[in-house]
Amino acid sequence: MALQLVGYILSITGLCGLIIGTFTNEWEILGHDNDKTVVLERYKGLWMDCSVDSSSHLSCTTYTSLLHQTFKIRMGRAIMITSIVFSSLAALVAISGLRCTRFLEESKKSKDGAAFLGGILSVCGGLLSLGITSWFIYGIVYDFFQNDTGKERYVVGRSLIGAFIASVLCLFGGILLCACSVTHLLSKKMISKHPVSRNPEKTMFNDPETI
Repeated sequence: MALQLVGYILSITGLCGLIIGTFTNEWEILGHDNDKTVVLERYKGLWMDCSVDSSSHLSCTTYTSLLHQTFKIRMGRAIMITSIVFSSLAALVAISGLRCTRFLEESKKSKDGAAFLGGILSVCGGLLSLGITSWFIYGIVYDFFQNDTGKERYVVGRSLIGAFIASVLCLFGGILLCACSVTHLLSKKMISKHPVSRNPEKTMFNDPETI
C-alpha cells in the first residue's frame, strides 16, 4: 500500500510539473557567454516570446497564428497537451484503485485493475513528455555548440528542465502503480491455485491415497 501511494503521489506531482512547464515560457533562454555588457534578457516558450530590458520592462509577443509557427513549436504543444491529458486521466482512474480509498471495495480485482490502468496512462503521459522535452534539450544544446560565432545562443530554460523532471516523475509513478497492482493480482492467483483446507486432519483421513 505504501509503494502504491508513493507512485500515485509521484504521478500527481509530475502532472503539476507538466502543467507548469507547458504553460510557462522559459524553455529557451538567451545565453550571452557571461557577457555583462548585454542588457537584454530574452526567453522563449511554446506560447510566446518575451524579453526584459535593463529597466526591467517586460514585453511579450504571443504566438497567435498556429500556421505561422515552426514544426517544433506545433509538435511541442500537441505532445505536451496530450501528455497532460493522459496524466490527468491517470490521476482520476488510479485514485479509485488505491487500497487506501473506499472506491470499488466490493471487487478487489476491479480495484487493482483501475490502479493498473492509471499506471499505464501515467507511463504513457510520462513517455510522451519525456520524448519531446529530450528532443528540445538536444536541439538547444546542438545549436549552442554549432553556433560558435553567433552572438545569440540559447540555453536550456527552467521551464524545460521542470517539464523534463515532471516527465520522469510521471513515468516512475506509473511504473510503481503498475508493479504494485500486478504483484497484488499475482499473489491472489497463487493463493487461489493452492487453497488451504480448513480441516487438514479430515482431509488426510478421507484421502484414499493415505489409507
